[in-house]
Amino acid sequence: MSEVTNGAPPRLALGGFGHVDPDVADESFVGRARESDRLRYCADKVRAGDSWLAVIEGEAGIGKSALVRRFAAALDDFTVLRAIGDPSEADLPYGVIGQLARHVDRAVLKQFPLLAESPPAGTNPHVVGGQLLLLLGALQESGNPVAVIVDDVQWADRLSVQMLGFVLRRLWADRVLTILVTRPEAEASGEILERLLRSSERTVKVDLGGLGRDEIAQLAQALIEGRLAPGLADRLHAYTRGHPLYVRTVLAEIPADVLRDGMLERWPVPRSLQVGIRAQLDRLPQESRDLLEAMAVLDARVPLSAAGRLAGLPDPARALGPALAAGLALWWPKEPQSPVALVHALQRDTIYDSLTPERRRLLHAGAAALVGTAAGWAHRVAAATTTDARLSDELDRSGMEEAASGRNAVAATRLLWASSLSAGRADRERRLLTACAQSLLTMQPGWAATLRQQVEDCSPGPLRSCVLGTLDMMAGRFATAEAHLTQAWQEALSLPKPGWVAVLAGTFLTNIMLWRGRGAETVEIARRTLAIGDLDPATTDFTRAALATGRLWHEGPRAALQDLAHLPVQGTTVGNHSLDTLATRGVLRLFLGELSAARADLQIVAQRDQQGAGSKFGPLTISLLSVVHYVAGDWDESESTAERALAVASSQDQLVGEAPAGFAAVCVKAGRGEWDIAQRHLDDLARIAQSLDSAGEIVYSALAAATVEQARGDHTALLRSLRPLLDGTDEDGRFRLRYKPFWLWQQSLLVEALTGTGRVDAAGVALRELRAAYDGNGYLGVVIAGLGGRLAEAQGRPHDALAIYEQAVAADADGDTGPLHLAIVEQAYGRLLLATGSTSRREAAAWLHKAHGRFSTLRAVPFARRCEADLSASGLTAFEKDPGRLSALTERELSVAHLIASGRTNQAAAAELYVSQKTVEYHLSRIYAKLGISSRRQLAEALRSA
Repeated sequence: MSEVTNGAPPRLALGGFGHVDPDVADESFVGRARESDRLRYCADKVRAGDSWLAVIEGEAGIGKSALVRRFAAALDDFTVLRAIGDPSEADLPYGVIGQLARHVDRAVLKQFPLLAESPPAGTNPHVVGGQLLLLLGALQESGNPVAVIVDDVQWADRLSVQMLGFVLRRLWADRVLTILVTRPEAEASGEILERLLRSSERTVKVDLGGLGRDEIAQLAQALIEGRLAPGLADRLHAYTRGHPLYVRTVLAEIPADVLRDGMLERWPVPRSLQVGIRAQLDRLPQESRDLLEAMAVLDARVPLSAAGRLAGLPDPARALGPALAAGLALWWPKEPQSPVALVHALQRDTIYDSLTPERRRLLHAGAAALVGTAAGWAHRVAAATTTDARLSDELDRSGMEEAASGRNAVAATRLLWASSLSAGRADRERRLLTACAQSLLTMQPGWAATLRQQVEDCSPGPLRSCVLGTLDMMAGRFATAEAHLTQAWQEALSLPKPGWVAVLAGTFLTNIMLWRGRGAETVEIARRTLAIGDLDPATTDFTRAALATGRLWHEGPRAALQDLAHLPVQGTTVGNHSLDTLATRGVLRLFLGELSAARADLQIVAQRDQQGAGSKFGPLTISLLSVVHYVAGDWDESESTAERALAVASSQDQLVGEAPAGFAAVCVKAGRGEWDIAQRHLDDLARIAQSLDSAGEIVYSALAAATVEQARGDHTALLRSLRPLLDGTDEDGRFRLRYKPFWLWQQSLLVEALTGTGRVDAAGVALRELRAAYDGNGYLGVVIAGLGGRLAEAQGRPHDALAIYEQAVAADADGDTGPLHLAIVEQAYGRLLLATGSTSRREAAAWLHKAHGRFSTLRAVPFARRCEADLSASGLTAFEKDPGRLSALTERELSVAHLIASGRTNQAAAAELYVSQKTVEYHLSRIYAKLGISSRRQLAEALRSA
């Protein structure tokens, strides 16, 4: 073992010390052979070409950090990125990213602007995760694998955890080892751990317990020279349960001669770790205790001179020696400024708790002058022993400045501090309520939920009602939430200057109204919220989007487009502050069947969001862009986009957003007859719809189920799947849909289901309603023609049906003609021509072959098989469409192939797919090998020929 500078005894990594600097190399290590083997297994798998996740869980001080530090020291062929969760930084968005980025060369990092600097407020986790994936790919270009180590994940900020979950799902072909360290006793640890474990298919979980008797004996022998007293290991194990820090503390307290000469039974072993640490402190010189107390208050790695200055010591180096010998401090004498730190957070807490109130106040007051402004706030608050009007005013101003910049969690903490220091009840309550409101704007109840009783004790007012309503909304108590928020909104509007409380209440109230599908009320609330004026551009745009969405639910997509008339025709000229309304316009155009225009708007939003614009509708945009690709016949692109949408939705904390991604994923899976996968998505959608019980989720779930039954060709099941979308039937037998989103799509499926089940009269009524709502634009023209022909056949009017089909297939196919629906019409036309003998057998067969070709190109297996059955029934055989070598490509390879063939660079394709460039290169090499080609030009030709 190496000796520590300044004559201190050697430090041991006792199978368990906590926050020790990763660069410490002069430590021995005891035990943990099985756990180390599991980590080495993961590292070997990564070296062989896979990505792996190792989650290490154990109580504080049990040895998690020491295990990881020891293991990381052996990863000399890895590029290692490290970060540690800090409870004092849990409010800072993407704090973990900032730490990981510090280990990267600045020349490399500048390629990834969201990592080089703090991401702008509102940046979505999947966007930051996308850049981290690109960075991980760039780091692998050296040939070395990468290790990402995050300690104390339970204290990491929420956005960083979401970002990590997203990244873990996108490590497709990377050599990346991710090690996450967490505690089981932390309040949110279980949820965090479960979410991250679900993020990777290749996972190892290491549950770290105490050291065994043999390991304790080995540890004691390493610390104490000579023969140890019999039974020492057994007694230590009985008292400490193998907790390494506890063992080390006991061994440091008991004199060496007692440990050797058999008098151990007469020495009282401390009954707790805290008692043992306090005993260590009591035996130290006063100046050493003073230094340790200063270090406990600073609670960070700081220059020795700074800690000594805070402690009031003329010679801090002399005071440090005994603290090092006791195993309570660490020192890095070779580094600039000679930093020091306490060994473990448990020691820090014990030392801090032993301070008298006056000593604690004085040290915090002194620390505030030694640290930066952000950290100084906490010390100033801790130094206050009574109300402080000046400090509370400063915290109030600072909190509102943070709120204005979008750092709501930081704003909430400072306003809560300001409340605790306020003398007057009015100021105290206002700041408490404002702090809760800012915390809730992060869309996480967090500590605001624990303050509910204090909120209820506040004087009645719009802000109190707003906070209570938002807490109820997040807890799923929508009836009381609506009542509280309505009261807050109305009271705030009645004031001479309604202000931000009215905007906040109105924003949350529109969410509830949309949740319930109450479009008219949404429009009114959004309209009056906009009339308040002085809204920032982002809030204005979001409220406009809410107004248009409310109009959609009330009057339909065509009327809702009028609320977005302020947008320029070309979405490329829209500023980032108007992306929510642009995304809404794209969605409305999809609902109207205008695929080209919808795709243009949604792609702009998706691209800007990918660059960090921070659209609130970014995740929804990806899902519905996938649906556009599906209808337009770009099924491979649709699958790729849906896969990204699911990954983005899964990285969020809430179920909201998962339903549209699940619907997008169902479409192509159903069309291609991948029933098991489609059913898993349907099960998830049903669970979400039942859990949330919101109108939007019901639409996505039922429409997905109907799309599956349409692909199966089961009209009875199709009608049954549409039941949740129906208001029942009128007295005249009409079936009426209750929801406006996707109404044209829903109505077309309803007509198909009614016709297929023999309800021809009801089908005729529904078809007339569909024709009346269709304005002649988009792909729905061919859908309506096909339904009209099918109904005419069901009514015994085959020649009318032939005329309808003929007109439909003769129309020039434009960019908005969905090839699936066109093929369905071509199949029906060819089948009816054969059945009626209205033309030559060869011409009739040509339409069936044309339809079969379209189905085959889409790989729409169930549709193609039904077309083959029609051909076979007439004695014809389907032309075998050679799928070529493309059929050998996986979905991920097809995603890469289409992007590369379209002209994207490897890096551009990686950014769009949210993967690393190495993943694109890996898949591209496999694509070339499978297709027997060697260039992008040949790849484009192969895709065109297919």
